[in-house]
Amino acid sequence: MKVALGNLLAAACLGVVLRFAFVVELSWLEFRQVLHAHSHVAMLGWVYLALFGALVETFLGEGRMRTARYRILFWLTQISVLGMLLTFPVEGYGPFSIAFSTAHVLLSYVFAYRFWRDLEAGPAAGPSLRFARGALVFMILSTLALWAMGPIILFGLQGSAFYYMSVQFFLHFQFNGWFLFAVFALLFHHWKEIPQRPAYWFFTLLAISCLLTYALAVAWSNPQAVVFWTNGVGVTLQLGALGVFWKKLYPGLRPALAGPVGWPLRLALFCWALKVLIQAAVLIPYIATVAYTIRNYVIGFMHLLLLGVITHFLFGYAARHGWLVWSARTARIGIALFFAGFVLSELLLFLQGTMFWGALGFLPFYYEALTLFSLLLPLGVLGLLVGSTIPGWRHHSRH
Repeated sequence: MKVALGNLLAAACLGVVLRFAFVVELSWLEFRQVLHAHSHVAMLGWVYLALFGALVETFLGEGRMRTARYRILFWLTQISVLGMLLTFPVEGYGPFSIAFSTAHVLLSYVFAYRFWRDLEAGPAAGPSLRFARGALVFMILSTLALWAMGPIILFGLQGSAFYYMSVQFFLHFQFNGWFLFAVFALLFHHWKEIPQRPAYWFFTLLAISCLLTYALAVAWSNPQAVVFWTNGVGVTLQLGALGVFWKKLYPGLRPALAGPVGWPLRLALFCWALKVLIQAAVLIPYIATVAYTIRNYVIGFMHLLLLGVITHFLFGYAARHGWLVWSARTARIGIALFFAGFVLSELLLFLQGTMFWGALGFLPFYYEALTLFSLLLPLGVLGLLVGSTIPGWRHHSRH
């Protein structure tokens, strides 16, 4: 978890640099290349490796992460992440960055195969096992888009509809499939008396909606009625899944979400519900067009899922299991700073996007404020990391 947090710290620092580039001209900065490094390290370094460790420890028993098979696989994956962190800012999509990215994909296949096999021999059953397997399926499905990148780049189709559809395919099934289903797998694992029938319908509705809502990602290049209708069906099913969860499942989960370290878990579920409700608005084709053409909305929506749902869930889950120490004042200040940076950045992004929609121009000092709010994120991660890692800081904070 601490290694994964180190990756999140690096990604957050790159994010601040990207925001600062709109305040002061950074002639040395290759913006798109640094953006690639930021997104790859955030997704494949922070979320992937944090879920890797959490899934193995949760489903396969105490100490399995320390066995040679998973330990070697973990560190090889981390090497590929460091390779992407170092090469993307220098060359963008080049020979070395593509090599490290490909290595990560191949290692994820090894993890999926090994973890699936070990799940069959393990004690997990019911909804948590269903969501864990679903997460692995969506992870593999998302990587199909990456194999299409080679021919697309080879034939000079960067910037084409095929390129952006492939990127959105990967992002959609990573965020809404692999990441989200893994979160629910972890959430349900510790709930022993889960209602089976509502949990089955929740999984089914969420899985089908995940497949269908990819249609919104391709609507910009193919704005046909059938595309909007497909997305509309997916959004409706997703609303049904939300209804099943809050009415039938959430009441039984409340005890597991209580306590001082339970609020990030509750926040994650709130952000997921908010994400579903926001997506419901795209049932209207005009709103759908606005949603994918205003960049502020796109970035804000992605961060709502990555930071609001997945990251806060992982913070709370890690604290609940003692993988991160929240008894230190430094760590508590860190999580508070991160939460503040997330909320303020989201509010600013959506507010500015709405002003673009209304042709009202820019907010005063918009980029300066966004940079300042973004700076709270790496400061928060640093506080959480230091407070959980250095014994002297923990001892000093308790006294």
